[in-house]
Amino acid sequence: MTLAEVLYAYDLTGAQLLHQRFGQSKLARALWEVLSHTGDGILWFLMVLPVVGIMWLAGYLDNASPAAKTVFVSFYTCNFVDIIAIILMKLAFKRQRPPHHRADGRFVGPDQHSFPSGHATRVWCIVALFLDMSSRQPEVIRSFFSISPTAMRVLIVLWALSISFSRIALGRHYPSDVLAGSLIGAFLLYPIASLIIQQTSGVKQA
Repeated sequence: MTLAEVLYAYDLTGAQLLHQRFGQSKLARALWEVLSHTGDGILWFLMVLPVVGIMWLAGYLDNASPAAKTVFVSFYTCNFVDIIAIILMKLAFKRQRPPHHRADGRFVGPDQHSFPSGHATRVWCIVALFLDMSSRQPEVIRSFFSISPTAMRVLIVLWALSISFSRIALGRHYPSDVLAGSLIGAFLLYPIASLIIQQTSGVKQA
């Protein structure tokens, strides 16, 4: 066996074991699905963003706090950078999803491909954003989320870890998809998003 075949065998075995152990019961699948949806681009772009847009047009956001504006702009900058990058990477690599993955109508176009995990790139880009914000702009965290920066750090990392694990438990990804996505999101996409945020709003990020 070649090195690539050996690595794939380990990757597949890990994916199958975690899926069989943690993703088989209806309750477990429901839990992982709910967690997974909180990191879904469809939720943030097709559901939340239109509502925010309507509120803005209606004038309800005219008096939004500076903290709210900072969080909103930074959060959606990360999401826009992520969605462009993930489409390009999935089309470039075209890795098939694990053989035990249950395909449905949600997995079309670039999203039918497995590498890297778009959920992982997205949530870890957001983790990097809020870790950085907790350090550099703690007043924004306190004002918008009404929690301490330390609590924010713990909660955002636990959220991202849960979503990352859910993608494997649901059978959607190999462990390597999620690991690579996590690293790409935190160490490549966030620096790009941070530069855009800094250039467009004057908010200094990492």
